[in-house]
Amino acid sequence: MTRIFLRLPLASAIILALLGSTAAAQPQALQLSYEEAWELARAENAQIQQAQAGVDRAAAQVGEAVAGALPQVTANGFYKRNFIIPETEVEFGGETARFQFEKRNLFTGSVELSQPLYVAGRVGKALQIARLYRQASREQVAVSQAQVRLEVTRLYFGTVLARNWEEVARETYEQMLQHVERVETMLQQGMVSEYDLIRSRVQASNFLPEVIAAENARQVAHEALAIALGLPPNQPLELTDGLEAYPDQEFPEGDLYALALERRPELRQLDLQEQIQRKLIIIERHGVLWPNLYLTGGYSQTAQESDFEIGDYFWSRNLYAGLSLTIPLFDGFRARNRAQIAQVDLRLVEIQQNLARKGINLEIVQARSSLEEARKNVAAQEEGVELARKALQIAQVQYANGLATQLEVMDAQLALNQARMNLLNARYALITAQAELVRALGRE
Repeated sequence: MTRIFLRLPLASAIILALLGSTAAAQPQALQLSYEEAWELARAENAQIQQAQAGVDRAAAQVGEAVAGALPQVTANGFYKRNFIIPETEVEFGGETARFQFEKRNLFTGSVELSQPLYVAGRVGKALQIARLYRQASREQVAVSQAQVRLEVTRLYFGTVLARNWEEVARETYEQMLQHVERVETMLQQGMVSEYDLIRSRVQASNFLPEVIAAENARQVAHEALAIALGLPPNQPLELTDGLEAYPDQEFPEGDLYALALERRPELRQLDLQEQIQRKLIIIERHGVLWPNLYLTGGYSQTAQESDFEIGDYFWSRNLYAGLSLTIPLFDGFRARNRAQIAQVDLRLVEIQQNLARKGINLEIVQARSSLEEARKNVAAQEEGVELARKALQIAQVQYANGLATQLEVMDAQLALNQARMNLLNARYALITAQAELVRALGRE
């Protein structure tokens, strides 16, 4: 192996050495199976965390809506200092007298209560809307999890695919170097010309960039997967599952579209949004000409003196309760316009529902077609690899016996390399097609 490495161009040797030293300086790799990667993404992925934060926000909005039905209690305090005490004149018996109705200091403290008794159903509707919004937020978590699951599937096995590409490229390159050695031996024995040796070396040199490109592609795939899992981009990963680890999915033969309509969280979310908009319309329509009745009450204490001997003050006390009725008669058509906006928003939700159903149907058709094509393609490519491997063996034997040319051997090597790449691509396409159909059906 050392002798083969020394035959590489100097620049290539430096590149491979730098790549090796960089890998040695990296931290310990994290071993992950496919299911472990998904569990990590479910806990750490930013998109899922954002959706879960939406659930927390919706829960707080439910509490806010409940507060609208509870009494509101406020405490107030007031102090006033009169630098010039106001006076009034009163005529009595032909004489004018002046009176002061305030003192230098005025202290007032009060506690007030307001309890809604009837507000045209707005509090109840607001609470219902908040609870529907919380349910819609939970459905958004399910939507995000399905999207991230599909993304993790693509990235995990895409990284495995990139690793396999690199392995195939390196194996092919090693085979080319071994072929160079065989040609050198045959040249020394006078069985081939120097042109054959030059041609084999050129082929190996031309293929080295493919090896480096495959390694770079694997590194990029690793970083993309790490980001999706909520890890630092430079976190080394050791993926323990191969392309064959993804379980072969079985799908029912019946109406998959009807099944998807029952399971897709996007549709449930849109149904909840439709209910929200209908309740908003009712709230806005009750904005005018509907009475609002409140129970009010309070307790207050007031004192006025010219000194600050607060302990000697006389405090006037007041305890009261009452009812407050308001009827909005005209608000500049604000409520009517808000009701129209809510009606338009309802139509938009209905349009989104229709588009979502059509989109889901298209997803199922495309995923099902891709799955059938991928299964056939895998079988064809497996046979192609076996045939290409046999063809290379035959070409190498014939070349060693002078029955084939250098060009035929190189063509056979490239054909095997391409066949192996095609098989890897076909297996990856089968995985993604199954994952896409699983998501289209709303399955876990």
